[in-house]
Amino acid sequence: MARTFIAYSAIFFQFVLLTMLADGQKPRLNANEIGQKFSQVWKESEASRKKYSWKAKTEVTRDGEVIQLLIEEVSTNPNGLQIRKVISNQEAPLPSTIIIRQIAEDQKSKIVAFMSDLRIFLEKYALEDDNTRHSFFSKASISNPDARGLLLVSGSNVFTEGDNLKWWIDTRSYSIAYATISTTFKGIKAEFSATYYLLPDLNYMSQAKILVPSKNMVIKLQFYDFIKR
Repeated sequence: MARTFIAYSAIFFQFVLLTMLADGQKPRLNANEIGQKFSQVWKESEASRKKYSWKAKTEVTRDGEVIQLLIEEVSTNPNGLQIRKVISNQEAPLPSTIIIRQIAEDQKSKIVAFMSDLRIFLEKYALEDDNTRHSFFSKASISNPDARGLLLVSGSNVFTEGDNLKWWIDTRSYSIAYATISTTFKGIKAEFSATYYLLPDLNYMSQAKILVPSKNMVIKLQFYDFIKR
């Protein structure tokens, strides 16, 4: 009787699996499998990135005023390090009075330095380290794919207490389509959001925004003109 039940259960499972495949639906993968597929695509994309050059636009604003607009050309040298060539660097004019100008220069340099450090800190959330990425996926909450084929991978306490990282992964390619980060840097809350684009061999961030509400500061990032060398 037990053997008969097991046999019928196996047949039923195979029937359900075949029905899902016939309907064009993929069996849902577990967190480890999703993490492995994503890691494979990510590593292949990072290897392809070294063959490209592209432009990066960075706009820093405070209180709605643009204080810096930087455009760079980015490429990778044979050692894998990024080379950045400044194409344009526009900065907001400072007051003409010497004392006020010195104060304004000091404030602006601190703002730019803070936002630069914040940007470097946020890059940690790309989870380039295999162990960190595996740990994130093993603890994350993973949704079913939506109508667009996107599943949401969400995890907290990744690098700081109370932070939150969300990745929307396209199950057709297991590449990132969209990401958000909510975290704290040097005691200051920051919000990050980014949209990604997929080339045949490269999944890259096309645009992003970093918000620091308490300082009324915003960084807008844009990456474009990807050319394969």
